[in-house]
Amino acid sequence: MTSAVLVDIRDEVTCPICLELLTEPLSIDCGHSFCQACIIGNSDNSVLNPEGKSSCPVCRTVYQPGSLRPNRHLAAIVKRLREEDGKLICWLCERSLEHRGHHTFLMEEVAQEYQDMFQESLKKLRREQQEAEKLKALIQEKRESWKSQVEPERHRIQTEFNQLRSILDREEQRELKKLEVEERKGLSVIEKAEGDLIHQSQALKDLISDLEHRCRGSTVELLQDVGDVTKRSEFWTLKKPQALPTKLKSLFRAPDLKKMLRVFRELTDVQSYWVDVTLNPQTANLNLVLSKNRRQVRFVGAKLSEPSSLEEHYDCSVLGSQHFSSGKYYWEVDVTKKTAWILGVCSTPVEPMFSFSQYSSKQGAYSRYQPQSGYWVIGLQRKHEYRAYEDSSPSLLLSMTVPPRRIGVFLDYEAGTVSFYNVTNHGLPIYTFSKYYFPTALCPYFNPCSCVVPMTLRRPTS
Repeated sequence: MTSAVLVDIRDEVTCPICLELLTEPLSIDCGHSFCQACIIGNSDNSVLNPEGKSSCPVCRTVYQPGSLRPNRHLAAIVKRLREEDGKLICWLCERSLEHRGHHTFLMEEVAQEYQDMFQESLKKLRREQQEAEKLKALIQEKRESWKSQVEPERHRIQTEFNQLRSILDREEQRELKKLEVEERKGLSVIEKAEGDLIHQSQALKDLISDLEHRCRGSTVELLQDVGDVTKRSEFWTLKKPQALPTKLKSLFRAPDLKKMLRVFRELTDVQSYWVDVTLNPQTANLNLVLSKNRRQVRFVGAKLSEPSSLEEHYDCSVLGSQHFSSGKYYWEVDVTKKTAWILGVCSTPVEPMFSFSQYSSKQGAYSRYQPQSGYWVIGLQRKHEYRAYEDSSPSLLLSMTVPPRRIGVFLDYEAGTVSFYNVTNHGLPIYTFSKYYFPTALCPYFNPCSCVVPMTLRRPTS
């Protein structure tokens, strides 16, 4: 921008009253602009006409004092003109048109001011630098924290999908084994039929050869043992094999993966509430022996030849050491190879043990193992009968497609539910006692019955 242009612009933004650059410029309808203080002062000092109006100091155009309006455009120009260049110049440049009207100072006069200003700036910038370092450390910490969350989650995802793949692999092997068994049975029937047919074919071939020989030979040869040959020929009948296998009894159907995944997730969810349950030796019956770690119980009493009902199992229980009066809890029990057992939860204090004669009374054995008596349990009888001991008689017979070797027990105290899971069958629910009000605290209940195979508490992943 040339010096002449700068001079013209400066003239345009100079107040006609104070002859300085406009300060908070106000404009009149005639187009002239003044400093706010100058024009208001002019209005106050001038004589108003009868209509209360003033006149422009430049062109004497009448205006209403209330019609003054801010001129932001001129204010912006003035602001730019007021900016200090902050340049080192010589005395000749100071007198040039380019720097006309600029404030100038000796270097010595401004050096200390800038020194102080820069020192303050340094303090501020160093604080900002320290803050940046803190933020850097915080970001690094967040990065490590984020990684520490992601890695275990990645491991958990991989572990759970490995478990799912393992489930599918086991299902595949189980289906292939079933097919193999059916194949062997079918081939056995076919091979037997084939063997019988070969034997009959050989006998028939021999009989035909004998008859052909007699027909070609002498009369003596023809009539030799004729009765026996005649009888064999007349009564010969080809024995056809009984029904041969033509179709597989059961064709494979792919498992419902969505259902399997839902069941697996439900089991995984409840397993997150696992609690390390131990057995309370003070509640153990004399016919029972506990392991040192108090996680296994074994029946060591007189072995009954074939227990026929609960009455013969009543005196074999032990309670868990933990008492639960709120919250959610899960534990797993290994019942592999056991032919009888009862497990679940019971109220504390539990009702005292009854004698055999009391169980044989009208109350009956089943009434003890019912929610109304403070028991929420399921059990196995006679090797294959799985039952839930509800407030009904007889107890509910449960269907098990896969006999459980390990059972999960889940207690939700506030919800009033006790659920059982067949961990062996990928966590398929067995039975749930629901919507009960628990009047007292509950504790785990274990009854190995008169079966000498132990019951063992396990971790979910062991």
